[in-house]
Amino acid sequence: MVTFNVYEPPNASANRLESAEQLVFVRDGFSWFAAAVPALFLLIKRMWLDLIVFMAGAGLLVWAFTAAGAPNIGNAILLIAQIVLGFEAGMLHGAALERRGFRFVGTVSGRSAEDCERRFMEVWLPTRTEVPAVSEPQSAPASPSSWSQIALAQARDGLARGRRMFSGASA
Repeated sequence: MVTFNVYEPPNASANRLESAEQLVFVRDGFSWFAAAVPALFLLIKRMWLDLIVFMAGAGLLVWAFTAAGAPNIGNAILLIAQIVLGFEAGMLHGAALERRGFRFVGTVSGRSAEDCERRFMEVWLPTRTEVPAVSEPQSAPASPSSWSQIALAQARDGLARGRRMFSGASA
């Protein structure tokens, strides 16, 4: 079982499909990559503040124990810090996203990353109330390429029927 936390960017599009593409899924759990090469992990995830704190802390720790004549203790503590970072990588990444203005949307669990994305979209997309304004009536595409486009087309048709019904116009 895999668990992901989902974050929405601060300038999310009003279009459902575009905003769905902008979502960030952050894996919750141990990250081997973050534990093995923490500086590279923090650099790739654009976690600048965390990178500076980690590098300064690691440098100070290694320098202090080497100067004290016990470099092995410093290396052991650094290894423990890397393991802790591996366990907390998802939480730290989520906190960095929130500092940049991202909004926590929810949590989803599944068998794989694709399963989690599918499950989340099935629940999240219908709850989106923003519908992009249509300047002129558009004909439906001949053959929608995905299930999400079919669902959005059906939702638009239902909204249009509902508006006609409540405005008094005939269907």
